[in-house]
Amino acid sequence: MATQSVTADKAVEKAAGYVSAADRVMNAAMIASGIGSAVLGLMVVGAEVNTGLKAFLTWDKGVGPLAGKVGIAIIAYVISWVALHVTFQKQSPKLMTALWITVGLLIVGVALTFPPIYMGIASAIAPH
Repeated sequence: MATQSVTADKAVEKAAGYVSAADRVMNAAMIASGIGSAVLGLMVVGAEVNTGLKAFLTWDKGVGPLAGKVGIAIIAYVISWVALHVTFQKQSPKLMTALWITVGLLIVGVALTFPPIYMGIASAIAPH
């Protein structure tokens, strides 16, 4: 009898959209990595468009603005991971939903780091 009630409880949880604690933590980390990637792409475009931002992102003259771009992306990742972890304690998307959100953000982030894309966006926003 105990086995049947456990199976029934799991069926009810699955039907209600229950997400395990491990999946909630993983969802937060996955989506945060996508956010960090998207922020990196936005920093690349922003530094190309705005010379003030490019100067701000130059944390080390030897590295140039790359240090600031990556630094801001890491900060965005950590902050979003903590925020999503706290948010997902009450309700979290299912694993596949979190995966698709992450994939979308990663595509945006990676695409914005390719020179033909970020230079095209920069020339459209602020023609030289």
